[in-house]
Amino acid sequence: MAPLESNGEGDVWFKVYEEGWNKNTKKWCTNKVIDNNGKLDITIPKGIPDGDYLVRTELIALHQAKQVGGAQLYPNCVVITVTGGTGTALPESYAIPGIYKPKDKGILYDRGANPSTYVIPGPPLFTGSSSSSKSNTTASTQSKSESNINLPAVNKKIQQAGIEKIEPPIKAYLKRRGRN
Repeated sequence: MAPLESNGEGDVWFKVYEEGWNKNTKKWCTNKVIDNNGKLDITIPKGIPDGDYLVRTELIALHQAKQVGGAQLYPNCVVITVTGGTGTALPESYAIPGIYKPKDKGILYDRGANPSTYVIPGPPLFTGSSSSSKSNTTASTQSKSESNINLPAVNKKIQQAGIEKIEPPIKAYLKRRGRN
């Protein structure tokens, strides 16, 4: 997540959710999203101040990740409004691009390995507190077509990261399977 007014520029991004291999279901999070028709519910830490945020989701395709440069990253962004937080938390923040290096664990990964050894790459997860209790903080997508975000600047950042076009991979996958 990043404050909307930041336009996603600089050390403004922090991680509030991550999931890779689930040893209980024996499935990857990607399978969970596909099984749920592209939807994934997450809880925003209650320490996050109320306000408008960019939320960046990302799927990392690992089928070629055994070689450097083989992992494929599929990011997507949405604007949300956080309400009901207790909020004064200032999570440690990071710049994107810049959170991954080509040889990071989780970016360089042998799919032939035991999936339970997979290490989720990137910055540490911000939980908002030392407890793992659920929060009452809610988030809703911004319904206005106009916003204060500088979309050309965000798109330029995405292109600088080597991504020419963002296409939500789960939506494309579901469409190919006739599961709009």
